[in-house]
Amino acid sequence: MPKSLSHLLTLARVPNIPTVWTNILMAWCLAGGRTDASLALALAGGTLLYAGGCTLNDAFDARWDARHKSDRLIPSGALSARSVWLIGGVEMAAGLACFASVSTAAGWWALALAGAILLYDFRHKETPWSVVVMGACRALLVLTAARAAGGGMSAPVVIAAVVLWAWIIALSLLARRESRPGGGLLRALRPGWSVGRWVGEMLAAITLVDAALVLALGSGAARFVTAGVCVALWPVCRWLQRKFAAT
Repeated sequence: MPKSLSHLLTLARVPNIPTVWTNILMAWCLAGGRTDASLALALAGGTLLYAGGCTLNDAFDARWDARHKSDRLIPSGALSARSVWLIGGVEMAAGLACFASVSTAAGWWALALAGAILLYDFRHKETPWSVVVMGACRALLVLTAARAAGGGMSAPVVIAAVVLWAWIIALSLLARRESRPGGGLLRALRPGWSVGRWVGEMLAAITLVDAALVLALGSGAARFVTAGVCVALWPVCRWLQRKFAAT
């Protein structure tokens, strides 16, 4: 694989991209969206916003990483901070354009999502409450996808958004509070698993959470197809985690 492509995928946290797809597919199904070009644009928009947010996260964290994570792309010298800012900015702008091309309403919700992403990137090292913002980013992705599908803020969509918000908060708190393998409750559940393993498993399991949500809250035959796709993407996440860093 060319180094330039590998760097782009690393910046984008590519192992987590399938979870973005399942978030959108789940929201699309709950909102009753049609399988057409709008869905493709929503998937592209969500992917680009996520990739852009992760890429800009490296740019915002460049100074901190230089002191604590010197193997990251910017402090290691693999990429310049300027190029990372440019890549992330282009990805974010392209993601917004994708949603805006679906509908004006989707564009406004995508703008709110982009704002939450940037707020997290800017402040996540300074405040413990950033985990709430991180969870809100996933919730807003669900709401944005539902608007792109042409649906309103129905109870199933809102419930799904809240569940994902809580899941991400729990995942983030776990990553912050557990500092060594087998600590506390984690030791009883899976002795020897590191924090990184737990975080990776919980990230990949977002696909399974989406499958459960669409089965529990959806209706019609489409929910079974959507759930099947979500489950099928779980091993994809796990495979990608063996190739690229997920965090």
